Amino acid sequence: MSECGGRGGGSSDDAEDEGGGGGGGGPAGSGSLSAAAAGASSAGRLRRGLRGASLMARRRPELLCGAVALGCALLLALKFTCSRAKDVIIPAKPPVSFFSSRSPVLDLFQGQLDYAERVRRDSEVVLLFFYAPWCGQSIAARAEVEQAARQLSDQVLFVAINCWWNQGKCRKQKHFFYFPVIYLYHRSFGPIEYKGPVSAVYIEKFVRRVMTPLVYVPSQSELLDFLSNYEPGVLGYFEFSGSPQPPGYLTFFSSALHSLKKAPCTRFCLCCALSSLQN
Repeated sequence: MSECGGRGGGSSDDAEDEGGGGGGGGPAGSGSLSAAAAGASSAGRLRRGLRGASLMARRRPELLCGAVALGCALLLALKFTCSRAKDVIIPAKPPVSFFSSRSPVLDLFQGQLDYAERVRRDSEVVLLFFYAPWCGQSIAARAEVEQAARQLSDQVLFVAINCWWNQGKCRKQKHFFYFPVIYLYHRSFGPIEYKGPVSAVYIEKFVRRVMTPLVYVPSQSELLDFLSNYEPGVLGYFEFSGSPQPPGYLTFFSSALHSLKKAPCTRFCLCCALSSLQN
């Protein structure tokens, strides 16, 4: 019973407090009446507004037509603006040649990395010049690479690849952090990255070292000259009379190419038969 009383259910005093105008019942009743009156007032204003608009439309129908026409015009303008907003982003223009058509450099300006790999495998020595057409360093290096290519085009294949165009395979497969990037390949060996000055003289000198990584020493005087001018240096002696490729020669040759990647200042010397060195 105490629980039911606690929920405010059964005493007559409580009933009198709730209904009879006591201290607690009065404010609640007045609040309900005020809310109902406010709702009725708002509804009345809305009805009067609609009635006035209807009366105005009957008296002057041209105003209603003008309002409808203005609303339609606003909707059409909004739709046109939204449709034009889609054309703000203009796709990038297709790339153009970076080197002239008369240049000895094969320019793959659409980033055809697969074609570059194919021609590389068919050539003895290849220089790959990866560039971005907007890059100031790439633009400055263009003339230097072209000048070196004019000196070595009969022995070395020079290939330039646009590695910035987002539709090209080079951009999709290579992730360079700077431009330009110069790689050299000697048949299946490589890449050997060139990190020297971007100058035709230095590029040509490095390419020639990749072409002939070994210094051939046919006499004792030239051997002494090598020992006095190159430090550090690696000296290898091979007897070629019995075989054009004696044991260990290919390993020595590959080591010379590896040194161009890690220690370009190291020179590898190839000595011939002992009898010729004694002359």
